[in-house]
Amino acid sequence: MRGIYIVGNYPDKDSFIKCFDAVISAGYEFVEIGVPFSEPVADGPVIASAVQEALSTGVKAADVLTGLKKLNKKNAKLYIMTYANIIYNYGIKKFSDDFSNVLSGLIIPDVPNPLHSYFYDRGLEIPIIPFVTPESREEDIKKAAGLKGDFIYFIGIRGTTGGSVELSSPEISDRIKQIKGFTDKKIVMGFGIKDKTDADKALSVADGFVVGTAAVKHQKNTSKYTDFVNSLI
Repeated sequence: MRGIYIVGNYPDKDSFIKCFDAVISAGYEFVEIGVPFSEPVADGPVIASAVQEALSTGVKAADVLTGLKKLNKKNAKLYIMTYANIIYNYGIKKFSDDFSNVLSGLIIPDVPNPLHSYFYDRGLEIPIIPFVTPESREEDIKKAAGLKGDFIYFIGIRGTTGGSVELSSPEISDRIKQIKGFTDKKIVMGFGIKDKTDADKALSVADGFVVGTAAVKHQKNTSKYTDFVNSLI
């Protein structure tokens, strides 16, 4: 289950669509679109800079969301990475009604797993993808395994996106084995995957990966971006 993270409508709408199409053409199973937000707490400096640049040029969350329905995702799954305020201000039930037929799930870094129910209780029918980290306790892993979502997002590093991690370390592989003991859901590794070597290491211990920072670095140059996403397959 291979995926790429793209900042929505960055550096402009046309370039974003070209990057999106490149990911689909390369054969990735899913795309994670970041909806620009003024306080991106989980983003490292590269993605945070891209998000702020997008916002400064007038990119609005509503425009990115509206454009989701026009994307030609073919057989790929579409997820968005966003923050609680965007969904809350949009209207939780309205958000669900408007995008449940487009999105396979939501990735919301500022909503801990135990608080997913807040959104479900208010009409959200789009699954929120649960997070697990190397520090997650066994009881928390069990609870995450029972939540909605078609995969578990395993955060391989501490901190924000763009850092480094030894993807095949015993700490990582043992924790993923532990998670698999509680669920049949796929385990997708994110944070710290920069190249083909990293992607292959991730696939050796998990069921999938998502590349963010390393891809966003090329998002202003669609030719280099296309070459990069093809290089990971």
